[in-house]
Amino acid sequence: MSTMEQARPADVAPDAADLGAAVEEQMAKIVTELGAALGVLLTSLGTRSGLWAALAGAGPLTTAEVAAKVSVEPSLVREWLRAQAAGGYLDYDPVTGTFTLPDAVAAAICYGPGGALVDAAATMFSSMGEGFPAFSEAFSSGQGFGWHQRTAAHWHGTDAFTRVALPDDLIAAVIGAMGDVAAVLTAGGSVADVGCGYGAPTMAIAGLFPAARVLGIDYHDASIAHSRAEAARRGAGNVRFEVAAASGLPGQDYDLITFFDSLHDIGDPLGALRRARQALGPDGAVLLVEPLGADDVQDNLNPNGRMFYAISTLACTPKHSLGSSTDAAGLATRLWYHAGFVGAPAFEAMIR
Repeated sequence: MSTMEQARPADVAPDAADLGAAVEEQMAKIVTELGAALGVLLTSLGTRSGLWAALAGAGPLTTAEVAAKVSVEPSLVREWLRAQAAGGYLDYDPVTGTFTLPDAVAAAICYGPGGALVDAAATMFSSMGEGFPAFSEAFSSGQGFGWHQRTAAHWHGTDAFTRVALPDDLIAAVIGAMGDVAAVLTAGGSVADVGCGYGAPTMAIAGLFPAARVLGIDYHDASIAHSRAEAARRGAGNVRFEVAAASGLPGQDYDLITFFDSLHDIGDPLGALRRARQALGPDGAVLLVEPLGADDVQDNLNPNGRMFYAISTLACTPKHSLGSSTDAAGLATRLWYHAGFVGAPAFEAMIR
């Protein structure tokens, strides 16, 4: 570095070469972002078409060999394979022209939750794209955008995401770790699930504890209609669903009140927790399930934090931006004692 460069004041703009290099770096980042965004759809296509399953455990395969295992047109298989190799999900051998699915990728996408999570996200993204003109207008004009303004594809995608993120065995394990709650429900206690959506966790609890009386509530009437139809299809006689606001939870003396990934979506979370405290039985408990995030912004400036902030911007915060605004970071630790849980062993938080 020259003496002139060293002496350049900090408030002087960088020279053209420095700025050009910085711009090129940012443009490369934008191109990477575009590829990653499109990659979500490609990963979902691989799940739906059977391409991932065709590659799993098969070793090195040519495009023709992969195409022979599925019904996808070979030229599309070729482009899909190349895109996945560029994304680092497939290994490519230029000598043999073959593609290999690494065991770790197969474990995440084919045998683990990765493929189903991405497929659920693709369904939600498709809905967001369809409704993006209306959403962008609401976003730009300071208006809210409620759950009822989304399409059915968005609701179905969210339900699919919930089923993967909160499987029945996880719900059973969490409730089983809550002291005597499982024993009470086994004997025939009562449960209220607040903000139940399509009711997957609600019906999981009803199935795990058939003697218990289970209620799911949500403000969204279409979600409640879907939940009722699903409960009827399953023949679940110990669960019912009602349209109600979180702060207006009907009933009293519950042994367990749950919030599965819903409290941060509620416009009045304090009112919801206060009502939950009032509605508990003498030995009742509240189970709160929320995404894992740090209280301070700087501690969330990482890939997970980026995803959560993006989801909050596009889906969560717009739901209640017409009412009281909620910052999800530190939500549980800031609000639960204000709702009357101070000193009470009734509050269990599972941050996933």
